[in-house]
Amino acid sequence: MKQFLSGSGVDTTATVLAALKANNFVFPADLILIGEADDPRSLWLTNWETPLAWPLWGTFRSTNIRRDKITSKIGLESNALSLLWSPLNQSITSSLGTASAYQLARLGVFDNWRVRIWRTYMPTPGDANTWGAAEWFAGWIGDVKVETGLITFQVNDYLYCLNQKVPTAVIESTNTLASYSGGVPPPDFSVMPQFNVIVGAGTSPTVLYADQISPNSMSVPHTDTLNNGYVVFNGGAGATLRGQYALIARNLGWLDGGGHNHTEIQLYGGLPWAPTPGVDTFYVSAQAPINQADANYQGFPYVPAPETAA
Repeated sequence: MKQFLSGSGVDTTATVLAALKANNFVFPADLILIGEADDPRSLWLTNWETPLAWPLWGTFRSTNIRRDKITSKIGLESNALSLLWSPLNQSITSSLGTASAYQLARLGVFDNWRVRIWRTYMPTPGDANTWGAAEWFAGWIGDVKVETGLITFQVNDYLYCLNQKVPTAVIESTNTLASYSGGVPPPDFSVMPQFNVIVGAGTSPTVLYADQISPNSMSVPHTDTLNNGYVVFNGGAGATLRGQYALIARNLGWLDGGGHNHTEIQLYGGLPWAPTPGVDTFYVSAQAPINQADANYQGFPYVPAPETAA
């Protein structure tokens, strides 16, 4: 039997086992954490009809979420399950800070987030504290499917990362499976340059007009030196595109009506919406970040919108 820990961290396994052996009626529920415990953007969910407090980890809010059956496999074979979630809020906005979970899922915000699932057996309805919960499943979000009124997360367990056929002793810079890097300075830079989207220049989802903030304030990169790199948007107060990134088609200088030089960046594909001039900032990397969740998180949280009907 898995170890149960109460809300204060006390081992209650023997108590839970005795209750089950005595055929006492218990109230089961899932406690689901999507994201990291110290990340304010994380989702604390339960399939119970009311919020459940398990002080060892936190309070899990009641929502319409369910999962596939969890199975056990012998050996190192990877396992997976599907989480099916139907958030009530379906509002569409042009800011990641207020967007619904459906919109965030479509934009790939949840890609590769960690998922932890615990099972609680409650002696009385709503009491997840006394007996606590036991670890049930853990992994990372893989494929995400968004339908009307439903988000389906495929959660791959921790062994999934071992299901790569990497030749023995080929862990080196030439091995693409092992040579991921976060941010890489573009040509002519020793660090990744930071930019501020300027006001009054007609910035759009496919064309950015910006000023360099650092390392060389107001300097304009040489034409086409940023080509095939990536713009990656920062967080911060009022930021609307935190973590979103796009491939650069080309860069060049742009002269405004007052005779001042700025940087113009043209994008392949584009962003989900135009950034907010004077508020949104971004950096440029010669390579893509590993995933959006890792894209220069600066501590400004995504706080889920209230679970009310749109």
